[in-house]
Amino acid sequence: MTLLTPLKNDKSAHTEPSVMRHPASRHEFPSLIPVLLDRTIIRPALLLFLLLSSTSTALADQFVCTVGGISYSVNTTNKTASVVSNYYGVYSGNIIIPETITYNNTTYSVTSIGDRAFDQCSGLTSVTIGNSVKSIGESAFDSCSGLTSVTIGNSVTSIGESAFALCSGLTSVTIPNSITSIGDGAFWDCSRLTSVTIGNSVTTIGIRAFYNCSGLTSVTIPNSVTSIGYGAFGGCSGLTSVTVDKNNGTYDSRDNCNAIIETSTNKLIVGCKNTTIPNSVTSIGGDAFFGCSGLTSVTIGNSVTSIGIR
Repeated sequence: MTLLTPLKNDKSAHTEPSVMRHPASRHEFPSLIPVLLDRTIIRPALLLFLLLSSTSTALADQFVCTVGGISYSVNTTNKTASVVSNYYGVYSGNIIIPETITYNNTTYSVTSIGDRAFDQCSGLTSVTIGNSVKSIGESAFDSCSGLTSVTIGNSVTSIGESAFALCSGLTSVTIPNSITSIGDGAFWDCSRLTSVTIGNSVTTIGIRAFYNCSGLTSVTIPNSVTSIGYGAFGGCSGLTSVTVDKNNGTYDSRDNCNAIIETSTNKLIVGCKNTTIPNSVTSIGGDAFFGCSGLTSVTIGNSVTSIGIR
């Protein structure tokens, strides 16, 4: 019997993989334990530590305190305070927001009224806002149905969206000359509001800012206003007088028309039951006469080519 011996140079013979013949060429896989520790314990722990450190720093710079029955969010870095909510409906009676507060022997300047700070405080009857306050936040006095008087400080520059919406007891508002913008729906549905004085620095009156203020009888737009939002005075059924300062370059009330007309487009955007539409008007905007329940007749000139909805 003849024994067959594989030839050394026979390529058809079974050969070892190169990694077996050359152990040094094999990939050296590290132990999985250090990798798992790094990914599941060390890295998350480090991230948690960094997060807690930054949070602790933020919390150290800001806290909430109560002074004189009013809650404030205090910033210790810039020594300012913002009025905040003390739970819905808690504030009542006459509120005076001071220019400064002192807490733990440190004085802070009150610079803002936060969003929803007095939301739904139906027992609130009057508010005096200090001269240090620069902004009134969104829905700050929303649904304060018992509020009859508000005095806005002369440093406030903006009234936020829905800031005084549904304040059905409010009868008059004076917007100081410091204010430049009146937010969307700022005085929405203040049904007993009969008098509004708009300061001569206001540039923007937001969408439906005075919507459904059915008790409002007159409005004068100062020369500073450059933007009036859609339906800003829609639903103001009591309006009998609407005028625009003659020096306003964006809007006018030409020919004593008792309306607000966008000068560049000849578009009538706000009317009332006493409006006379000038022949120069080419379009009537949406909501221009919405809620004019006392309107008995209207004459539309031949120049009008489009009329908006409602």
